[in-house]
This record gives sequence, structure tokens and C-alpha cells, in this order.
Amino acid sequence: MQEQFFDWIRTLAPAQLNAQPREWLRAAVAVAIVMSLSVSLGVWLFGVPLTLSLAAPAGASAVLLFAASSSPFAQPWSILAGNLLATGIGVSLGLSGLDTQLASMLAAALGLLCMFALRCLHPPGCAVAVVIASGGVDVDALGYALLQPVAMNSLLLVAVALLYNNLTGHAYPKSRLAKDNGHHTRDPLPGDRISFTGDDIDQALREFGEYVDVTRDDLERLIKQTEKHALRRSMGAITAADIMSRDLYWATPDSFIEQAWQTLQEHRLRALPVLEQGSRKLIGIVTLVDLLKHFQPSQTRINLGRLKFLRGTKLRAIMSAPVIAVQQDAHMVDLVFLLSDRGLHCLPVVDAQQRLVGMVTQTDLIAALYRNWLKHLPD
Repeated sequence: MQEQFFDWIRTLAPAQLNAQPREWLRAAVAVAIVMSLSVSLGVWLFGVPLTLSLAAPAGASAVLLFAASSSPFAQPWSILAGNLLATGIGVSLGLSGLDTQLASMLAAALGLLCMFALRCLHPPGCAVAVVIASGGVDVDALGYALLQPVAMNSLLLVAVALLYNNLTGHAYPKSRLAKDNGHHTRDPLPGDRISFTGDDIDQALREFGEYVDVTRDDLERLIKQTEKHALRRSMGAITAADIMSRDLYWATPDSFIEQAWQTLQEHRLRALPVLEQGSRKLIGIVTLVDLLKHFQPSQTRINLGRLKFLRGTKLRAIMSAPVIAVQQDAHMVDLVFLLSDRGLHCLPVVDAQQRLVGMVTQTDLIAALYRNWLKHLPD
């Protein structure tokens, strides 16, 4: 019994905070900016008493928008629809003549139910409804005109969030983007085919039953990141430097495409890195597909071994740049996802100065995965 009591006491401790101090400062600066704009504009348009009455719910909305922008509570629909819906409920109850205590209770409860129904749950909206219904503002004089200052605050909050969050590296709003598998088919990405699906997440959320304060897509990304870290731990410290090919063939931007084709054909390669002359800095890559776009058309049957390319064409004119490359310490798990989900056939490996030091192909990766699987087989 005593142990259960102490276990319960431990549940009262604060949850682990994942945000770094830099993120605290970013959110604090944003809240200060948007609240100064909101109060200044509100005082100018609607006067001091009304503006200050609505400032507290606006401040709570600002905290959600900039400190928890991934929350469903902080999405534009929740901010706009939630606040306006709550305002309408608060005004209606404020004009109803009900006792202040009863009106406040109903404002919070009805606001919550209606926001659930319209999928615009926004906790500060309940505060707006209570402030209005309890007489925090002169409802008799303003009536439904209170929708104007609330709408102004909500629109201003969303506009600043769209600008500030995206400029500081926080995608907002959280939208559901269709996944492209690179081949423009309806197949899932290779990394998703033996993993959980969207239906699995939906089923888990239904079984959980409670409201989860994270968007469904963010939850999916979080689970995938967890899977990736677990896989990395199980595989050990296998990096690109451990499995890459080091004896490489490459070309320069001034190499002719006939030379590139001959190198690829002779050594059975699918891609040829293009390096800056002298520094060996990786600046591009040429694939078989790139080359085949520039062969000289012929009236006779095409013989791949004797292709005639457009004369005088140099690799600088056809190479792909910039190049997706990895550092030598990139973990094998990261290589798996790049080579499978991004549809790449090879990954150049570079040093800190972006000089080419190796190449990881799909063959290298398959061999490494096989060796790792053998190592974990029971004796």
C-alpha cells in the first residue's frame, strides 16, 4: 500500500521537457511580438477595457501557437472556428438573463461540446466564452459585435504564426501531405511495406479512446523515428565508412559524355560522380538515364554497346546537381531509408570539405545487412 502511494506521488512530478532552451526563447519572443500587436491594435480599434478583457484568452492561444504548434489545438481551424464559436455561445448566454454562475458554467460546457462536434477544440476558446458570459465585457451594449475583436485577434494570431513559425523552421500549419514513392505508383514506400500503416494508427487511437494532443501525422512521424532509433541500436555502430567502396571511378565537368558512357559500360556502373578538378569536391552526378537522353538518334536498330552521343556535349551540361550525399559517420539505418524510400541506386560519401571519399551502392548495403543478420542468428 505504501509503495502504491509513493508511485502515485511520483506521477505528480513534472513530465520530461523535450524542448531546448533555444526553443523556449523562440516561443517567448513570438508571444511578446503577437501580444504587443494584438493589444496595440485592439486598444486603437475597440478601446482599453474590451481589449484587456480579451487579452488573457489571446495570450493562451499565443502560447499554443508558438510553444506547441504541432498540437491540434493550435491549428488555424481550431483557432478561428473555436474562438468564434465560443464567442457566439458566450454572447447568447450573456444576453439570456441567466444567473452569472450558471451562464459561466454553461458557456464552458457548451463551448467544449460544440468545439468537439465541429473538430475545432481550442481550450482558450472556452475562456473566451466564460469571459463574455460572466459579464467580463459589456454584452448588453456590444452583443454579437463582440465577434469583431475576437475575429481580429484570431486572424492576427494565425497570420503571425504562419510567418514566424515557418521562418524559424517550424512547419505551420500541420498539413497532411500525400507520400510520393518516387515511381508515381500507389505502392507504399519500401520502408513502409513491413511497418505499421495509417489504418493501424487510426485503430490504436480509437482504442486509446482519449483525446491525444498531437496531430495524427506527427504521431506517425514520431513512431517512425522511434522505430529508426530502435533499429539503429540493434544494428550497432555500422556506418557508411564501414561498408562503402573506396576505389572509385569519377569524371570532371569537362569530361565528354562519350567518356562517361565508356566508363559506366566497362565497369558496369549505374552512376558516375562528377568532381571539381583538383579539389575532388563533389559537384554533380551522372546516371545512365542522364546519358541516354543525349545519344545521337539513328535510323537503324539501337545497339547499346555502340551508342553515338551528341558530339561535344560535356558532363557539366547534363549532370544532376546538387547531389544527395552522406558523411562517413552516417549510420546504416539512415542509408537504408535513403536508398529505399528515395529511390536512389547509390550514395556518394563525402568528408567535411565535401570531397568524395567513397560510394555506397545498393549492393554494398544488401551485403552489410546480410552480414548483420548472420551475426544475430542464434548459435
